Formats: sequence, structure tokens, C-alpha cells
Amino acid sequence: MELTVDASHLGTPESTWSSSGRIEALGPLELGRPRRVVVVAAHPDDEVLGAGGLIERVLDLGSIVEVIAVTDGEASHPYSAVTETMDLRSVRASESRIALRRLGWESPQVTRLCIPDGKVAEHLPYLSCVLAACLGPGDLCVAPWLRDGHADHDACGSAAVKVSDEVGASLLAFLVWAWHWADPEGADVPWARCRRLDLTRHQVARKRWATSAFESQIRPLGSAPEDAPVLPAPLLRRFWRDYEVYVDDRSGP
Repeated sequence: MELTVDASHLGTPESTWSSSGRIEALGPLELGRPRRVVVVAAHPDDEVLGAGGLIERVLDLGSIVEVIAVTDGEASHPYSAVTETMDLRSVRASESRIALRRLGWESPQVTRLCIPDGKVAEHLPYLSCVLAACLGPGDLCVAPWLRDGHADHDACGSAAVKVSDEVGASLLAFLVWAWHWADPEGADVPWARCRRLDLTRHQVARKRWATSAFESQIRPLGSAPEDAPVLPAPLLRRFWRDYEVYVDDRSGP
């Protein structure tokens, strides 16, 4: 799938999602009280955009949480001249930690793998090895859905499915780019296996505050078209909802 995101390609409007009735029809996510949660982020911000509310919830439950930062997101602006004079890797890693602290996580545990942005599929053995060492029976893995629509997300999702099954961990897959290309009435998303995690007003507010930490992605880096935000406001609003949706692989095939 070719994913095009810019001011002229804003994807499925939020009004289409909100008026479809699709989300209201989903069953609630029964999260339980997982002892340990490993969140897989293809890029710094995916963990908050896709699963920030869940992270808040499991932290409040007292679960042990770890984020696996697979790439540092250094290729977010591939044609920008501004990035030649800045350490975008460090900037994005710092933004992620700020965002996680805004979710109420005082000392985020983040493991950076430094796999090249855009090339996760070429490093699947390494990623799988790391996940196998992190996950065990009864743990909860939270990762991008394996058909989310971005090559790195899909590769992370595939690795998470494989390793979780091998080690006996459970898996919840979150959506990020699927909200951009999917149709509420379409069959591309496995709606029968999707569950809705409702968030409190306080959780929504904290998540929205957390997303504002990703300044390199939500604000222009400069004046050139190549410096435009990766997440313009209409896209960012998808992640300010009072719910999150997960493909629940604990509920069967």
C-alpha cells in the first residue's frame, strides 16, 4: 500500500468515522490487570498516538510497562534541508519521553533499537530476538496492527504476532494509519475482532497534552513544502478521541 499524507491527502474524514456508527458497535476491551506490558513503537509517537490511553490505564493499574522504540523516526522528513542541521533522532526520542511523562509515567522505560527508519522489514530477525527476550507467558504485547498501512508498522505488527504466539504472551494491536485509509463500512479492518477502550475525560486530556510534545511532527520544520508537518491538525484529531480501538488477538482467529 502506498501511503500518501499531506495537506491535500487527509484521508478518511473524522466526520465519516463519527457518523458511521462503526465505533459505537464495537464491544468494550476487557483489559484486566496485566502484570507486564510491552509496547512496540515503530516510530517515536506511535506508542502515544495508538496506545496512549491504554498506557495510562495500565500504569494506573500498577502494571510494569516497557516501550520498545524500534526506530528513531529520523526519516520523517526525507527531503527537508532543515534536518541536515539537526539531530532528528535525538529530537524525536526526547519528544517521546516528554510525551510519556505527560501521560503520568514519571520514569519511562524505553529501549531504543535504532533500526533505520523505513527499513524495519530488513531487520526482523533482530527485532524478533529482542521481543522474544522481553516477552514471556502472560505478558501483554501492544503493537501496531500488522496491516496498518506503513511498512514499518506492518513489520512490527508481524513480528509481534509471531513472537507473542511463540512465547505465550497475549497481543493487542493498535491502529494509526488505518484511520487514514480505511473505510468504516469496508472489510479491510477485522472489525469483528476489534474492541473499544473508552477513556475518561482526564485520560483524554492527558493524551492530548502528550501529543503536543511531538513538535517535530505536528509543526513545520521550516518554510519549504518539504518541512510541512507529518501530522497536520485534521489527522492529529483522530488521536484526541475519547476511545482507542484495538484488534484483540486474545479473542480468537
